[in-house]
Order: sequence, then structure tokens, then C-alpha cells
Amino acid sequence: MDGNKNGSFWPSYVDIMTTLFAITLILFAVSYSRFKVKEKQLKSLVEQYENIIDVYSTVGKIDSTAYFGYDADYLKHLFSVDVEYQQKEYRIDKLKLDLNDKVAADNKRDSILEAGRLIKEKIIELDQLQTSIEAKDSIKNNIKFLIIIEGQASKVPFNMSDWQNNYTLSYLRAQFLNEFWKQNGINFESISKRCQLLISGSGEGGVPRYTPPVKEPKTKEEWELWNSWEGKNQRFLIQIVPVIGNIKFTKEEIDKLQDKK
Repeated sequence: MDGNKNGSFWPSYVDIMTTLFAITLILFAVSYSRFKVKEKQLKSLVEQYENIIDVYSTVGKIDSTAYFGYDADYLKHLFSVDVEYQQKEYRIDKLKLDLNDKVAADNKRDSILEAGRLIKEKIIELDQLQTSIEAKDSIKNNIKFLIIIEGQASKVPFNMSDWQNNYTLSYLRAQFLNEFWKQNGINFESISKRCQLLISGSGEGGVPRYTPPVKEPKTKEEWELWNSWEGKNQRFLIQIVPVIGNIKFTKEEIDKLQDKK
């Protein structure tokens, strides 16, 4: 290479390296900006996830007591104390035990009261948890909890009219259980604005249910066995359900974060 050609090489090389450095710097700046936006998005998601886990964990603690257990098949926190009503009865003083063992029946009612007080304590605990969440300006009112009192009925025939049947009977069992709690100072509807009480009757349906080992009884012994199993469905269920509302980490929230980059 002669001297003239060799003299023009270095300025061109410097220009190329300067351009490459500028491109690298721009790419780094753009990538860093996008990483910061993504970091804010992930941080928001983590905070909301942790708050949701806190609520579920608080509800889950109730299963460590003698009154509730978690049913993995139906994904429900359920009242675990067996309560069976007399046939066609719905008042709490008409349990099956009242027919032959008044003391045992009173003990059962005491357990029902203790379960109600325990639910009340958990509602207050959840309410305090939500207050701390609000202080963080996180998911605020998006997590509530639903208390469901569900009455059930057996499939023993009872269909006298539109108003006297197993479906109405199951609802009345739930309604009068709630009245029993109210009479003893447990009023879920006035504890917290984040708690909703639902009184329902599932009649001859609903889950879980006791299933008799004999589906089509024919003999007297089979009918007695069928009745004893179906009688267990003359009861109520209590469920505690965390309700996750509209999580605010939406596309609009992402766009806001992107606008701030």
C-alpha cells in the first residue's frame, strides 16, 4: 500500500469505531430503560401476589382448629363438626341428638358457637390485614371474603308444596343457624365492610355430601342403612372463601409505567 492510501485508513477506522460505540451506548440506554420498566411491573406483581398469599394464609390457619378442615377435593374450608338435624326440622334446638341425649346436643351447640366466634376472629384479623395493605397503597379493596352458610337436606321424600320441601328446608337450616349466632353476639354482616354473608340452601344437592353405600335399597335392612347415611345430609356447611376482585395490574397500568420511563 502506498502512503496516500495508508493515510486515509485511520480516520475511517476511528469513525467506524465511534459509530459502533454510539450505537452500543444507545442500545444500552434503551435496554436499561426497558429493564427498569419491567422491574417496576414485576415488583407490582410480586407485591400483589404476596398480599393475596397473606389473605389465603390467614384463612388457612382456621384449618388448624378443631372446627374446620380443608377439603382438597372440593377446594373448600369446611366446618368439620358433624351436625345432623331431625327429619323435616331446621331449628338449632331440633338436632338429632336432642331426641335421646340432651347433654350431647348442648355440647354440639357449644361447638357451633365456638366455630362462629372463630370465624369472627378471622374476619377481624383479615380486616386488619387489609388495613395494612391499604397503608401500602397496594391492592386495597380488591380482596374480600365470603362467609357461606349452606343448608343441606337428605333425599328422604319431603315435597308437600312449593314452600314445604327439601330445598326450602335446607335454606331454613342456614337461616336459623345465622339467627342462632346473632342471638349469641356473632353478627357477620356488621363486622366488616369487606365481609359478605351468603345464606343458601342446596336442597338435595350441593357438595360435599354423604353417599349411601346402597343406591337402590330393596330390603328392610338396606332401607335402614340408606336412611342412616342420607340422614347425615340433614345438616349445614360453613365455608370461608377469599374473593379476589379486579387486580389493578392491567394493560392501562403497564402503559402508565411505560410512560414514566
